[in-house]
Amino acid sequence: MKNKKYLFICSTQYAILNSINAVLGDVEKYNGNVDIVIFHQTDDIKNLSKKIKESKIFSNVYDFPFINNISSASMIKLFVFPEFFLGKLCFTEKSIGLRRNYYNVIIAQNQLYGALFRRIHKNADVYLLEDGLSSYTGRTLDLQRRSLVFRLVNKMFMQGALLADIKGQFLYNPDMFFGVMDNLIKLPVHKIQNNATYNRIFRFSDDSLYKSHKFVYLGVPYYGLRALMLNPKDANNDFEEQCKFIVDDMMKLLKETNFIYRTHPIEKVEDKCYKTFCKLDVCQNMWEMECQNTINDDHVLVSFFSTAAFTPKLLYGKEPYVIFLYKILGIEFLNADDLICSLRATYRDPHKVIQPKNLDELFTIIERLESKNCS
Repeated sequence: MKNKKYLFICSTQYAILNSINAVLGDVEKYNGNVDIVIFHQTDDIKNLSKKIKESKIFSNVYDFPFINNISSASMIKLFVFPEFFLGKLCFTEKSIGLRRNYYNVIIAQNQLYGALFRRIHKNADVYLLEDGLSSYTGRTLDLQRRSLVFRLVNKMFMQGALLADIKGQFLYNPDMFFGVMDNLIKLPVHKIQNNATYNRIFRFSDDSLYKSHKFVYLGVPYYGLRALMLNPKDANNDFEEQCKFIVDDMMKLLKETNFIYRTHPIEKVEDKCYKTFCKLDVCQNMWEMECQNTINDDHVLVSFFSTAAFTPKLLYGKEPYVIFLYKILGIEFLNADDLICSLRATYRDPHKVIQPKNLDELFTIIERLESKNCS
C-alpha cells in the first residue's frame, strides 16, 4: 500500500479541498506518494495552486487549462492522443503525470478527468471524488447525463471503456448515496488541527458578519435550479421571478439586515436593492472555510436545494438549522426528498432540517426562529 502512487485530479476549490482533506486525514496511507492535477476553471485557481505548492502536501502539483469547454474535435484529440496533447497544454514542466503507467490509483473529480488520465495510466484503479450533491444522487454515474461529446468519444473511439472500471467513490457520508455503486469510501471529517492550514491555503479572511447574524440565504442562479428538477419542463415561464419573489418576501419579513445574502459565484443580484433589507456577503470567503470557522449550530441556513446547505454537517459535523424552499415551488427535484431525509437522520435533533410547503408556513418558521434566542 505504501508503495502505491496516487493522483488526484480537480478543477474546483471544493474538489481541491476534499483532495487535501483525504491526504491529511490518512497520511500513512498516502505516505508522500501523492500528486495532484489542477485544471484552472476560474482565475483564482492559479493563486490557489501556488499556495498548494507551498504547503508541500502533494509531492507534485500540475497545472492545466480548463478543458471542459474545448471543442469536440479537440476533446477527441485529447482522448485519442492524451500524452501528446495534454503535454502541449500542461503549464508545468516535466509532468510526471504524463509518464505512461506511473500511477496506481487515480482519484478524480469526475469521470471525464479519470477516463482521460487512465488512457495514460492504463493499469491504474479509478475512483471518483465527492463533488457536491450530484455525487450522492448517482447522476455522475449515469451515461445519459454525460455530455454528447463524452458519449460520442466513449462509443466511437473507446469502445465504451471510458465509463468502465470505476472502482469506487469517496464520499463524506456514504449512507446518503442513492446511486448504483458498491464500493463507497468514507472521507474523513475535517480535523481541527488542520484548520490553520486550510485557512492559509484558501486565504480565509476573518469577518464578523457571520458572528453577528444568524440567518443566511445561500444564493443560486435561479435558472440553474432547472437542471436539478426531475422534469425541467415542469417549470413555468416565470420560474425565475417566482423564486425571486419567495426569497425577497422572506428576507423582508425580518427586521432590516437580519439576513445575510451569500451570493453564488455566478449569480447576479441587484446590490442597491438588496442592501436595503439584508446584508450582502462582500467578503466572499470560500463557503467551506466560512463553515469551518464561523457557522455554528445556532445559524439558520436557507436554500432552495444546494450542496452548501449540507456542507456544515457533511464536512464538520455541525448542525445549524436548515430550511429548504423547493417544495414551495411545487416542483420535484431529483432525489431531493431522499437526500434531505438522510441529512435529517444524521442530526441529533432532526427537527432542525425543515421543508415548508408554502409561504405562510415559511414565514411562521422564520418568525419563530427569529424570536428564539439562538445567538
